[in-house]
Amino acid sequence: MIDWVVVGFSALWILGLALVVAALGFANYLAGQQKRRFRQALGMPACQIMIDLGLVFFCLGWVGGVSTTWERFVWGGLALIFALQTWQARKIGNV
Repeated sequence: MIDWVVVGFSALWILGLALVVAALGFANYLAGQQKRRFRQALGMPACQIMIDLGLVFFCLGWVGGVSTTWERFVWGGLALIFALQTWQARKIGNV
């Protein structure tokens, strides 16, 4: 029998990593197009939002993937921190 809850949480952290990798690729593309350094392109609000959102999904995926309560609190706390960073980057970038 397939445990669909585990599949769902696994899909969340995989989606999160995919968003982070996509954001890194987008920052690399922007750096090449705008003749900037990679780090400057990575600091743009659009890239920060994608990375932070990806990290939120990654952490939420691990909230359901761990077995002990204290690990769930740690992953949940990290997800909350990254969600707040996403909110701040959205307000700064007016996205």
